[in-house]
Amino acid sequence: MYQLGDSKLEVRELLVKAFASAWEGGDQTVDRDTYINSSIHVIDSLQVGPEMIYGEEGQGLLDSELDHLPDLLRADGAWVYYEVPAENFFILTWMADPEKAQEKIEVLRKEEPDCVACVVDLAQQWQIQ
Repeated sequence: MYQLGDSKLEVRELLVKAFASAWEGGDQTVDRDTYINSSIHVIDSLQVGPEMIYGEEGQGLLDSELDHLPDLLRADGAWVYYEVPAENFFILTWMADPEKAQEKIEVLRKEEPDCVACVVDLAQQWQIQ
């Protein structure tokens, strides 16, 4: 399990922390646990690279497990979460500079007002269900 200050974290933990961060910046019409759990279970495909994750949403995790969930990723710098709910995808991008990550989020929000964009708070905790 990831602890603040660790140099690496698992893809599954990064996803949970990203969805929790997105929930905090959203309208919070559903409770946090439901939002995180449903966000995980609608992932249909996942492409994982060292500094980027691309996920598509669909019918999700019905009978299969996604590949790469236990893979380790960087935990330094900042991860930017970007989602366009109407288009059923999300992207997580690693950036070395947290200030530039925040600038990137502001640009994304201006370009796509209906997006969800935030820096992932690696301090987020949630028990994977």
